[in-house]
Amino acid sequence: MVGGRAEGSRAHHPAADLRVAQPGHGRADQPHRRHQGRRRRRAHRGPARPRPRLSAQGAVLPGLRRGRELHGIPRAAGGGPHPRRVDRLHPPGAARAAGATSALTRGPGAFFLHRVRELVRRPPVTCPASASAIEVARLLTREHVGSVIVVDAGGAPLGIVTDRDLREKVVAAGRDPAGPVAEIMSAPLVTTRPAAFAFDAMLEMTRRDIRHLAVLDEDRLAGVVSARDLLAEAATHPVLLGRDIIRAVSLEALAGLADRVTALARDLIEAGTSAYDLGQLVAELNDRLVVRVLGLTAAALQEAGAAPPVPFCWLTFGSEARHEQTLRTDQDNGLVYADPPPELGQASTDYFRRFAEAAIRGLVAVGFPPCPGNIMASNPLWCQPRTAWKRYFRRCLDEPMPERVLGAAIHFDVRPLSGALELGAGLVELVRREAPAHRLFLALLARDVIERRLPLTLLGRLAVPRRGPDAGTVDVKGGGTMQLVGAGRVLALELGLPERNTLDRIRAAAARGIWPETQAAEIADAGQVLMRLRLVHQLAQLGRGQTPDNRIVPARLSRADALLFRDALRTIASVQQTVRGRYPEGLG
Repeated sequence: MVGGRAEGSRAHHPAADLRVAQPGHGRADQPHRRHQGRRRRRAHRGPARPRPRLSAQGAVLPGLRRGRELHGIPRAAGGGPHPRRVDRLHPPGAARAAGATSALTRGPGAFFLHRVRELVRRPPVTCPASASAIEVARLLTREHVGSVIVVDAGGAPLGIVTDRDLREKVVAAGRDPAGPVAEIMSAPLVTTRPAAFAFDAMLEMTRRDIRHLAVLDEDRLAGVVSARDLLAEAATHPVLLGRDIIRAVSLEALAGLADRVTALARDLIEAGTSAYDLGQLVAELNDRLVVRVLGLTAAALQEAGAAPPVPFCWLTFGSEARHEQTLRTDQDNGLVYADPPPELGQASTDYFRRFAEAAIRGLVAVGFPPCPGNIMASNPLWCQPRTAWKRYFRRCLDEPMPERVLGAAIHFDVRPLSGALELGAGLVELVRREAPAHRLFLALLARDVIERRLPLTLLGRLAVPRRGPDAGTVDVKGGGTMQLVGAGRVLALELGLPERNTLDRIRAAAARGIWPETQAAEIADAGQVLMRLRLVHQLAQLGRGQTPDNRIVPARLSRADALLFRDALRTIASVQQTVRGRYPEGLG
């Protein structure tokens, strides 16, 4: 959070006690008559092995059956019989929010599950706003720190001055070193809380391209955490990796940095980081890779004597726009440019097509595969002036046809990434403002969600093909993730929600009354399970030198993981039912 206030909800995740099922509560403990014989037959084999289930909080709860009452106990007081599997596929807020347990305390990325309070090793160094740059430089040297918090007469933090500020804003700029530091401090202050995770602090630094966060305990300044504090414990620091990306001078260098992003993702997923948080971080780094490729492309054209005739904006679509692209999956992008005057019309068309084609080649060289459906800015259909893009979106809304709507669905997850961002933001606002009034369009989107089959039998078990090229595998993307993503998209468009990430959309829809909060938490947990299964599978494939795909082998999953997968799919089925109830006309 900025401006001396406590950080926002994204950066603070309160610790959650692990909840376990207590026997003797609720009707679920009284077996149905038709199960009594089965249980008697089991008696000679001893007690049945507990069957883990996914709770609303996301923890794996051995022996939990519907109807049992849950009692919160501290994490240290108990644990399930599958500790290694709990951390491997934990949803948000389970192992991460409960603390570092079992395998979460091992591995290169485990440090990021520690709390910020563990990084604060000394009281903050402060100075008044009237202090001179010379005085602050001496203070930094005397205290052996890299930053000083500037405070007012009452001790309230106003901003921060770093050794880098002194070098760049005073020495290099030729500023009078006797002047007050209030003129060069960075303000408002970006802060975090002692209870925040090191991962969240690192993510905030990466997003804002900064190296220091002030730590506020309530309204009291408790200290400063720096990128160096994180780097001392972490082998690969995303803030520094992000800066290396920005400074890269060739596509070859960017390709090497893209490999480091993948390695970082592997470290963090092995440490138990949630797929949601990992997606946020890796999306930030992937964004920087794309932006740097665009910068190198523009510079190369500039050297060749070509410059953009009018402002433009690079657009991302699909999973990249939703911040759900945890690996370098296929490109989905476009380009919008300002409507040129008539005399620049052809020149604009020629330049931006040339730019887009070169940029796509650069992205492929860095490691982002081309889109099989050609949804890329190099396709003239997706490299258009603003008026053409508006006409396209309005035609989708006003004249919906099944083929057109399905083909356009990906474009309704759009995010402006680089350039004149207001051009892309205008398209986003147009969709958010006008989509809720187009019921037929929304119903066609809903139909796709409803009609996509899940890999479940009529009895709710995993349906795994036994023959054919896909025998023994399940498409976790097409058989679960896409249904949830589609539901989040149609609800966001119906309600005019600004959220782009699917899990954020689910929570926002709950806040608008679509689901109770507890059910929304279960849905979000199910999404996390699917995302994590897919990610673990793809990272393993990359480790074997294979091309990542979405087809997991259920037979290779542990019992706990298989049950999590099954229960996640059942939850997604309930999401389909919700969409079906809201759009019965989507069934026609």
